[in-house]
Amino acid sequence: MEEMKNAEINAEAGAVRSYHAFPCKSCGNRMVFSPQDEALLCPYCKATEEIVSEVVEAAEYLYDPEADTATAPKWEGDGEVSNLCTACGAEVMTDGDDMTLTCPFCGNHYVSEPHPSLPILRPETLVPHKLPREEADRRFAAWAKRRYFAPSEFRKSTHKTEMQGVYLPYFTYDTDLATSYSGQGGRHRTVTYTVRVNGKTETRTKVVTDWYPISGRRQEYFDDTPLCASSHVDEKLLSKIGPFSTKTLNVYNPAYLAGFFAERYTVGLRDGYNRIRPTIEARMESNIKSALGYDTYRFMTYNHRAEKVSFKHILLPVWISSYRYANKTYSFMVNGESGKVAGNAPLSVWKVLFTAIAIIAALAAMFWLIATFSNGGALLSAPQLPEIFAPTYGLIEPMTELPSV
Repeated sequence: MEEMKNAEINAEAGAVRSYHAFPCKSCGNRMVFSPQDEALLCPYCKATEEIVSEVVEAAEYLYDPEADTATAPKWEGDGEVSNLCTACGAEVMTDGDDMTLTCPFCGNHYVSEPHPSLPILRPETLVPHKLPREEADRRFAAWAKRRYFAPSEFRKSTHKTEMQGVYLPYFTYDTDLATSYSGQGGRHRTVTYTVRVNGKTETRTKVVTDWYPISGRRQEYFDDTPLCASSHVDEKLLSKIGPFSTKTLNVYNPAYLAGFFAERYTVGLRDGYNRIRPTIEARMESNIKSALGYDTYRFMTYNHRAEKVSFKHILLPVWISSYRYANKTYSFMVNGESGKVAGNAPLSVWKVLFTAIAIIAALAAMFWLIATFSNGGALLSAPQLPEIFAPTYGLIEPMTELPSV
């Protein structure tokens, strides 16, 4: 009977999916993960419960890019419930206790309905959230106030109810890359020569390049090249709040998800590797050129071959706020480990316009003052006439008699 209480019968999936409710041993209410306590916390009686999770160096699994095969544990039947956002399609794991959810990626509110989905690779390690929600809210509010060109109602808003704690899926790839190369390396040298200009001899210099054939092979190991395996986040924002720790991690424990979301990856191993492979190969090509030491190169060709590829599937902590303004969605992110922030803010057309007008007016005033003081400080002086007209300027005497003929 107790088993059935802690299980959900999913008729569509044809399977029993259990979930962890993490009831408080003191009052029976639902406990959530508390970043500041690094433990489960009961929001009602404030009781805490330690989370048993070993800190380890994450396990790595071999991956064959050509066959797209890997041996790793699947994420299924482990206690979390998968929910699919009806607006943007993001799939997140929860502890199964929430009736309504707010999508952290698009801000859509929807009813929680367990979603049957195919098993995926399970994350074995993660970085727990270390930043409390209150601190994430505070950093958002401070960031919003610094957005001068944003509408006033946005700058005054803290969006506390919209800040969502999320664990984003990441793959980190290790690649043993072998590269053969050929081309030409050039060395610059300065030569002196003379020319005749208008009958005179002048000495001049120029830079010439001597070219040498080069070829060879280099093998190098590239460790922990990260890729966010979510297609629902703004990659530019995500790059601004990094990096995350990927070496020493906590062993995965569903207790870290209590009160948080964990997105299931939407970018597979093959697509992820194809995305980061150009980055790894570009680093190899740069390293080859640096090692050879020529001043410049031309006609370079490279043949890259990955002799061994391995990966880790990990979860990394982010606070996300997605909000709509004028029918457009804006995103804000806080690194749940380091606290770095990045975001997009709406613009107030009137503020931009008034600022532009003020700048133009200030520039016009500055140019007027420069022109004025460069003219000896006179503002609007009367026109200066030649001295021969000075005695009669403005003094025309009336004629008393006609001249004789």
